[in-house]
Amino acid sequence: MDYGIEGKVAVVSGGSRGIGRAIAHTLAGEGAAVVIAARTQSHLDDAAASIEVFAPGRVEAVAADLTTTAGVDRVLTVARRRFGPVAIAVSNVIGHVIDPDREGEGPGAGNFATMPAEEYRREFEHLFISAWALAHAALPDMRRARWGRICNIGSSAAREPATHIPHVLPNCVRPAVAGMYRLLAAHLADDGITVNNILTGGILTERNRTYWQWLASERGQTFEEVTAGVTAAIPLRRQGEPGEMAALVAFLCSSQAAHITGQSIPVNGGGSRHL
Repeated sequence: MDYGIEGKVAVVSGGSRGIGRAIAHTLAGEGAAVVIAARTQSHLDDAAASIEVFAPGRVEAVAADLTTTAGVDRVLTVARRRFGPVAIAVSNVIGHVIDPDREGEGPGAGNFATMPAEEYRREFEHLFISAWALAHAALPDMRRARWGRICNIGSSAAREPATHIPHVLPNCVRPAVAGMYRLLAAHLADDGITVNNILTGGILTERNRTYWQWLASERGQTFEEVTAGVTAAIPLRRQGEPGEMAALVAFLCSSQAAHITGQSIPVNGGGSRHL
């Protein structure tokens, strides 16, 4: 299937590793020019080199803080100067980075009683402001072209709070991001711009492996015991791969998906309880 995005310019935040890297690979494989952005230049260089192998001249890497408007504006400036107007924007900024030595530093680690207010503010900046800033910065290009695709890599916690693990921060912030995207979808439909939110479940990324290690330490279990419990709760009896997430995102960014907007789509092996 020709996705109709050859020559389109895509910006993927958090594009150096995990799901973001897989998305950048897949979009480049479909002919898009891809700008990947993240904080760590060495990770970006590695990801860009892997894309350059099969998409020479169609990848650019920019080290920036995507939780700030200044960082996002710098990335968009580079994208426009190198490739042209931005047609695809994929927001993939993570929440808390895990430090097993510091309680409260896992993704949503800690409980309501122990989580200080500044951590809620930081999570809001990471998850909400980053998604808002990328969409806001890319909109002028998309409106002029009357074509655009905006996607956010969110979490199943946006629809079903994860109450069985210490997950208070994303439980509170992820639904706000989903709400913003639903609002954007309604307002941008007349401009030919679709807006969708992906609700991730258990995906085998380096970050999730670190989280399971942290959770095992918190519970006094082994890594294998924790991951076995995670897998047992998934009807498909396995965690997902980043490439499976990327396949959905690439389709949502295609011309064929022009009638799909305002959706929060789970990718969790059938683990959702809602209809």
